[in-house]
Parts: sequence; structure tokens; C-alpha cells
Amino acid sequence: MAIDNCPLCGGTELELPYPSTLAKGKKAIAAGSQYHCTSLGLGIHPDIFRCTACSMVFNEAAPECGDVAGQYAQVEDPEYLAQRESRRLTFHRELDAIEAEQRIGDLLDVGCYTGFFLECARERGWNVRGVEPSRWAADYARNELGFDVFNGPVEQYRSDQTFDVITMWDVLEHVPNPVEVLTILRRYVRPDGLLVFATHNLDTAVARLFGRHFPLFMEMHTVHFNNRTLQMLLDKTGFRLDRKHNQKRAVRVGYLISRLRRFGATPERIATAASRLMSVEDRILWTGMVGVETYFARPV
Repeated sequence: MAIDNCPLCGGTELELPYPSTLAKGKKAIAAGSQYHCTSLGLGIHPDIFRCTACSMVFNEAAPECGDVAGQYAQVEDPEYLAQRESRRLTFHRELDAIEAEQRIGDLLDVGCYTGFFLECARERGWNVRGVEPSRWAADYARNELGFDVFNGPVEQYRSDQTFDVITMWDVLEHVPNPVEVLTILRRYVRPDGLLVFATHNLDTAVARLFGRHFPLFMEMHTVHFNNRTLQMLLDKTGFRLDRKHNQKRAVRVGYLISRLRRFGATPERIATAASRLMSVEDRILWTGMVGVETYFARPV
């Protein structure tokens, strides 16, 4: 075990509640694709540890992943582009909730990927910027959608500007140093501003039900929060939790079927043929049972 300290409290007494599932599932994932938003590696993960002092759950990337920051920089995920419609529906729903709490103004999206959330926010009058480690995704957001995007990890981001809203959609679980990341972002949130982020919560019913096979235990996810550790993280970094809600996501039926690919080509092919026969491949479904919550926090 290479992990020595809890990334939240620094504790050294660790237990192993979620042993690795890599041996069973690794063949399903193409090399390097475990860092894609469209990764097939649901429930496939290395050993995941829990700090006995604070209950923080975390892991390192699998040894073969090497330079994780370099892996994120090299991500190219064209399959994600086909999900633009459903992603935009989800983002507009979240913007409805943000605008109920905060006036429209300056917004920074951390981990903006191809810029689909920035696109939705700009349409509604927000002045937007992004931060994104993937060169491919940052280039798409800049060149195809026309956004000001810093290409690199948020730890390297520097700006004189502060923001009314900072967002992180499915980003916090990827960072091995969440205290450092939120401490950095605290400097960029205006005194009356808002931090909004979505991440999975191990206290949700679905996470408890699946245990070590929880779908959002993945190689690219290195920290896994519960109610207590999320509150501790916000306290340590100068935020207070205002509210949260279960996130609902729009998903195209064809995309859900494509997830069957991890079980081989035949199940996906049969399901695709059936969906086309019933003319439902492009239908949008709303899902809300994956254990992901959206959090609204204010600086203190």
C-alpha cells in the first residue's frame, strides 16, 4: 500500500473497506480511456481505503496509470461530443437552480471539458471562463465554441479576476488534493459569491447498496466523500454549505446502450438493433439514482 496519509485530515490509520476490482474488469477498458468522461470503467477500481479518524475514503490511481496529470492532458474523447444535447439539458437544469440563488454575472467553470456548460451559461447572459487539463477538450472549447479556457490543472491557474460563481461538474472526485483545490478556489470566489459542485456521496442509498461495486468507484476517481467529510472539507477551506440536491441527468438511450460494450460487442449490438426497431435510440431519459448530488456553498 503506497498511501500513507488521509488527504483530508492527514491521519495515518487506514482500513480497506473496498478491495480492488481491477482483475475482473480491466479487459473492458481500452488503454488510456479510463480518464474519459465516457469511460466504460464503471465499478472498476484499485484498492480504496478509509481513514479511521475522519472516515474519508480515497485511493491512488492504479500503478500502470503512471503520470496521472499527463494522462488527463492527453485525453481525447470524441464520443462525448455526441452527447451534447443531453449534457446541455442537464446543465440548463442546474443553471436554473444556480440562478435561483445568485444573480447572473461572472462565472468560472473548473474542469469545463469541451465547454458545453459554458455554452449554456453564455446563452443565459453569464460572462464565462474555463479551466481544463485536456488539451483536446480545451482546444474544442476555444476553437469551436469561442471560450477563454486555461489549459492545465487548476493548481496552475492564475488570474486577477474573481467570480460570482465557480462551478465544478464531476471534478472534485478526480483530484487527489481536494483541500488544496478548494483553498485555491476560495481566493477566486467573491464575498457574496457561490461555489457549486457535483460529486458522488457514499451516504446515498445507491452507494450503500452497491458497496465495492458502486459504479462511480473508478480508476479516475481518487476521493469519495460522505456527508461528514464533505462538511469537513468545506470547513477547512473557508466555505459553508447552503444546500444540496440530488442531481438529475438527461441521458440519451443510445448512450446508455453503448455502456454495454464493456460486456462485449454482442450485447451492445443486440440492444442497439432493438432500440432502433422501436425508434427509441435518440430518446432522452432523466436519471437521478446514481448517487450524485449538487452542492451550493458560500465563502465565510
